[in-house]
Amino acid sequence: MKIAQITPVYPPYAGGIGSIAYEYTERLRARGFDVHVTTPAYRAGGKVNDPEYVHRMAPVVEWGNAAFIPRLRKVLSDYDVIHLHYPFFGGAEVVAFDQIVSGKTPFVVTYHMDVVASGLKAAFFAAHRRAIMPAIMKRADRILVSSLDYATHSDIKLLLDDTRVIELPFGVDLDRFHPGHAPNVRARHGIPNTEPVIIFVGGLDRAHYFKGISVLLDALELLNDYSWHALIVGDGDMRESYEAMTRVTPVAKRIHFVGKMSWDHLPEYYRAGTIHVLPSIDRSEAFGMVNLEASASGLPSVVSALPGVRTTVVHGQTGLHVEPRNAKNLADALRELLTNPTIAERMGEQARRRAEEEYVWDGIMDRLVGVYNDVVK
Repeated sequence: MKIAQITPVYPPYAGGIGSIAYEYTERLRARGFDVHVTTPAYRAGGKVNDPEYVHRMAPVVEWGNAAFIPRLRKVLSDYDVIHLHYPFFGGAEVVAFDQIVSGKTPFVVTYHMDVVASGLKAAFFAAHRRAIMPAIMKRADRILVSSLDYATHSDIKLLLDDTRVIELPFGVDLDRFHPGHAPNVRARHGIPNTEPVIIFVGGLDRAHYFKGISVLLDALELLNDYSWHALIVGDGDMRESYEAMTRVTPVAKRIHFVGKMSWDHLPEYYRAGTIHVLPSIDRSEAFGMVNLEASASGLPSVVSALPGVRTTVVHGQTGLHVEPRNAKNLADALRELLTNPTIAERMGEQARRRAEEEYVWDGIMDRLVGVYNDVVK
């Protein structure tokens, strides 16, 4: 079976959509499927050494992570299944047009998230949601969502009675991410082995404004009287402003911005941590792959109680839920785990067990292959 993964972003760009497209591609190819990736060749992306099955197409127009690639249509007929990772503004329209004109190739959509914005972007997204998104979803043979909890509160909630909508959570590599210690990471940043470490992993660019870094920094300042260090793992065009915010606080020396982390070294940063945090502020955060990575690493997570995100952490068992945008609530939750290390450790152990029971990639890929087999019949 020849399968196309059509995605707006792909590694080395850091982000959930690209990470999932990568996992699907590599795991399907390991099973013998002929999988190819088509993604934009953004001007700012630079040269990337991709394998021969990753095709980066230069867009006619690009805007952030949106890219209009009309020549994408020329290759779609080469596949047995087209799998679109949505939202992909500029690419999704080309796929939908091809489906309207030809409609011969089975078509699967993973609906990753709603897009939330303000100003002109909000007007554009609203128009797209009303006029174009329904046409895309109408043509899909299957629509995959990471959780029905998120879908129920999302822009596709009206489709939930449709039998084409299938819940398929994402998985985590339990061999790559596992409990342990990383004294070398702590030493690298001058953190004593006896100090608890709060870790955040995520993009620090404008496209990931919703990660809630400002809320986290405010919460950490409220914890000035407690013992801790924080690792902020990630990079982007907002990093400088976040660092500037930190420099004027009394906790500046305890917050370490470590930059973009390589695929090989990311797991050891989780192992250097004590508590993981994801303080996202709106429904642009739909799941939180980092929550699974932290769970597999044996860490409890403090996460915003957003639809979808809250499904990855069981409140009071594998971590804690907090109110989005509420720095005091976030600080209180972090304080609870910082001052009760036995509870935090127990939650981390339960998080690892839950990852082993519910988020194993092999079982998830079995279900995805089942979807492909159904649509090609």
